Amino acid sequence: MNNYLLRVGVPHKVHLMLTLFCFLLFPKLLCAQDSRIIKGVVVDNNNSLPLPGVNVYIVGTTVGTITNFDGEYSLEVPSDKTELGFRYIGYIDQTVTIGNQKKIDISLSEDVMQLEEIVVVGYGTQERAKVTGAIATVDSETITSTPVYTADQALQGRATGVSVTNNGSPGSDPIVQIRGVMGTSGNNPLIVVDGIIVQGLGDLNPADIETMSVLKDASTTAIYGAQGANGVVVITTKKGKSGDIKIDIDGYRGVQMVQKQHEVMERDDYINYSRMWGNAAQGRLENEKYADISKYNTNWQDEIFQNGIIENYNVGLSGGGENTNYRISGNYMNQEGVLKNTGIERFMFRSNANYTKGRLKVAQTFSVSSTEKKPEQTSAGRSALEHAIKMPPYLTPYNASNLGGFQGTDIQLDGQDAENPVRVLEHTEISNKRVNLMGTLSAELELFQGFSIKGQGGIDYFNYNNDLFSPSYDDGSALARPTRSLIEKGYGSHAMMTLIGQATYNKQFGKHNVNAVAVVERIEKKNMNAGTSSFNEITNEIKNTTNTDLTGGSFTVDYGKLGYLGRINYDYDGRYLFAASYRRDASSRFGSNNRWAGFYSVSLGWNVLDEAFIPDSEWMSQLKLRGSYGSVGNDNIGDYRYSASIVSGNHSYVFNGANGVYQAFGTTAGNLPNPDLRWETTYMTNVGVDLGFFEDRLTLSAEYYKNESNDLLINVRQVSSIGGVNATQAKNAGSAQVSGFEFNLGIKNQEKALKWSTNLNISTMENIVNDLGGEILYEGYYENNGSILRTIEGEPLRHFYGYQTLGIFRSWEEIYTSPVQTSNTAPGDIKFKDISGPDGTPDGVIDHYDQTIIGNPTPDIVFGLNMDFSYKNFDLNIFFNGTYGNEIYNTTRWYLEGGQRFFNANPKMLDAWTPENPDSDVPRLSESGDNLRTSNRFVEDGSYLRLKNVTLGYTLPKKVLSKYISRCRFYVSGQNVFTVTKYSGLDPEVGAAAASGNNPAETGIDRGNYPTPLTIIGGLQLNF
Repeated sequence: MNNYLLRVGVPHKVHLMLTLFCFLLFPKLLCAQDSRIIKGVVVDNNNSLPLPGVNVYIVGTTVGTITNFDGEYSLEVPSDKTELGFRYIGYIDQTVTIGNQKKIDISLSEDVMQLEEIVVVGYGTQERAKVTGAIATVDSETITSTPVYTADQALQGRATGVSVTNNGSPGSDPIVQIRGVMGTSGNNPLIVVDGIIVQGLGDLNPADIETMSVLKDASTTAIYGAQGANGVVVITTKKGKSGDIKIDIDGYRGVQMVQKQHEVMERDDYINYSRMWGNAAQGRLENEKYADISKYNTNWQDEIFQNGIIENYNVGLSGGGENTNYRISGNYMNQEGVLKNTGIERFMFRSNANYTKGRLKVAQTFSVSSTEKKPEQTSAGRSALEHAIKMPPYLTPYNASNLGGFQGTDIQLDGQDAENPVRVLEHTEISNKRVNLMGTLSAELELFQGFSIKGQGGIDYFNYNNDLFSPSYDDGSALARPTRSLIEKGYGSHAMMTLIGQATYNKQFGKHNVNAVAVVERIEKKNMNAGTSSFNEITNEIKNTTNTDLTGGSFTVDYGKLGYLGRINYDYDGRYLFAASYRRDASSRFGSNNRWAGFYSVSLGWNVLDEAFIPDSEWMSQLKLRGSYGSVGNDNIGDYRYSASIVSGNHSYVFNGANGVYQAFGTTAGNLPNPDLRWETTYMTNVGVDLGFFEDRLTLSAEYYKNESNDLLINVRQVSSIGGVNATQAKNAGSAQVSGFEFNLGIKNQEKALKWSTNLNISTMENIVNDLGGEILYEGYYENNGSILRTIEGEPLRHFYGYQTLGIFRSWEEIYTSPVQTSNTAPGDIKFKDISGPDGTPDGVIDHYDQTIIGNPTPDIVFGLNMDFSYKNFDLNIFFNGTYGNEIYNTTRWYLEGGQRFFNANPKMLDAWTPENPDSDVPRLSESGDNLRTSNRFVEDGSYLRLKNVTLGYTLPKKVLSKYISRCRFYVSGQNVFTVTKYSGLDPEVGAAAASGNNPAETGIDRGNYPTPLTIIGGLQLNF
């Protein structure tokens, strides 16, 4: 053969090779002659949008193609191949029998299980099956299922271990606590948006959120070191996807209203009540001069409340190409408060973009928001609602004869001095404007397989302008009658910049998987604030500051933090899990002695069902055991507290000179220094188990946690002899702990025409103060009763503190044979319990030694129940939330049932004790105030169950839609539909009150708080 090839030469060699090639190729050519072209479109089953990049392949071969930007594909298929496969990341694989079809259109459904496998953690992501810490995740679908106005509200009842208390007032941030209240220096969680720490969630549109992860234990929060003691909320915003431009529109409009009012006396009953006080209002009622303004029967709560319109509109546009994707969105929200002259208007814009070039990834986020808020008005430390329940019903809100047009009370004529709440709300003009900018820029480069470096910078900046204008007025009141207008202006800016350098290493060695992260992070924050106040004695028309009694001031605060951290995650074959982290931080809030501190965590996990010795089970699909321990830090004590401060104003020094006595301007010591001030450290223990049954149709997660804070940061009041009247010193004093259980139960059925899922989460929490260094902290001061809240060693943090009642004295004999109350005690007065004396035993005298714990504002249990149903084109969401085991101190009852002064009151006060009515359970009317001591008389059960949301939606069939519209859904929704509670006030969800300066430490004290309204809305969702 070789000789033959040599003889025939090269041309013959080529001919022979071609002949052999054709012979080998002949079967292929025969097949090609008997093949067909299959075409089609692949779309998302949820919204009918085309899916680009779907892998379409011939089952049993490696032959295939991918869909284009329009979701279209075309594939040549041999006649002996009968099946096509469709595969796309995040969606369920699908196989289709070809048969005689030449066009095969496919709708792919999202693989919920696959999407849930990845969770966002600090400085990265992790497979849920390999998570060893305590993480609760809320996705975008859950967030938008209930129309909310701030992202914080979306967490209420949705995540175990998270307590959210709304404040009712439009634009007021809710109080968010993760695993209860523990320290005294603040309990706000750390907020991280797209990898950058931000100063709050009020400037983030909930519709822009992809996921919210709540990090609760040391293994997840220790990576944030100095700021993780109160838990961490990590938010990822929505990004674009490659493909054609997609447009999403969502808008709703509705009305909000108050569902309940306090019961007060109408005109005739009020006049009878006046007679019980010795005709306290006769000056007004018996004088013909006031006949025209004292003939009404005004419901003052009707006068201050209104039906408020609420509207919210979102537009999103997204798309991308092979190497880029983008998403831009806009939002407009306008909410009129149910309390007159309150509300908020907000504009938002966000832009996210990602770019990939080889091993380089660049990402950018940017958002801007503009907000104008009209806050709730108070007067003399009292809310408008408090004034409304006290006002005489025979007066009218308006009187055109008075300067300003309002009518007030006169203590000589009306026997009381409540202020006209309509004037409180409407007369003063307040506008709080704020502009916020948030942005991040990051670049990540993969140097070699598994190892990448990343640099990221972010800024969170806002400035504000607050304007107040209060014209002069005369409403006929005996109180202040301003003869000149007041002008106040406040302005400032807050800027926080974060720089992060990160290295990440991922490597698989056989069955060994390693992920390691190293990070250096620097945070700089600067707050600048200034304000002026002046008067105008000439006119009520000019709203600019003048030189009349002009005062002003400003201050600047700088804060900085530097941190180094490292974390390693290891697993063997997905069965044995290990994670550890260490972080070292420095904070400018501590002196050089203790500026640096280190924090660590270690956690273990075991996926038991992956073991070979565990037999396969058809009913159990998941069993994971996990536990963690570690430490996190807290520097929330305020700035510069390690150093001394000097205060001025009202600190004059008196000299006796040659020309007589005169005063010189002086200063005095403010806060005392403490150069040894150090970090508050919380040690966290967490043990959990995750169970799944019947392919995770039934899931259960259970956790036990215990967090113990040492070296609590507290401000200790100093004796006034040092010079400062309210001087304090920051100290590390004592320890506190909180512990509890968390349960999350999920059930779902997605395989039938009626699809449904139910999720129940329950969290318990119990806090106790172990040590305060001998200090006792008092908070929540009210009228002449001293403090309502107390913190003391061995007891729960911030419990209600006062006297216990034993009914009413019926006779003088009962008074004489009982412990001594006061010198004013008479039949009809409250009987208080003799608990203790100076030596710790009852001493027969009622005094401050008899004060004790009378309630706890912290709930024993927080829960949420979410249910989703869908049938054909209908969908229904029902969501309940609530608390159990918490008490509320109801100060509105202090006035409505106190009987100390002549104000409007609850009608039951007409049945007050008198010698002629000796069997009454209502105490006698008495100006002594003895019956109004802080006591369990005003403490009520604050437990509640609330239908937080019910939403019914209908999606139009695709066949009736235009080819340009992929989805159209209408819905109606109700929030705060009804509440089951024993609480007598307007709303058992008692957050921070405007009358307390919105102090979150006073959660649970009802000072006439802004009630959470019933909201009814109708909305439309469109996808193009």
